[in-house]
Amino acid sequence: MRNYPATWYERVPAEVFACLLPGEIQLLLCPGVGLANGGARYHVPFEIVPPELRMPNTLLWVKLDENMNVVKVWKRELEE
Repeated sequence: MRNYPATWYERVPAEVFACLLPGEIQLLLCPGVGLANGGARYHVPFEIVPPELRMPNTLLWVKLDENMNVVKVWKRELEE
């Protein structure tokens, strides 16, 4: 695995895509960048995303660990 600067993992833009699998929610990491501007899809355990942030199209910030696992999620405001 490549070693990227730690700051790259601290605040990654994301968006809620769907809740299609039991116990999981699908996020788009870096929407608008790559994969035909759709971002990278990640399946995240439900308990990581607070209930008030689980609606589709909710803008989020995501913190990743060194293995690219989502460890923290919080709300992203449009004006940021």
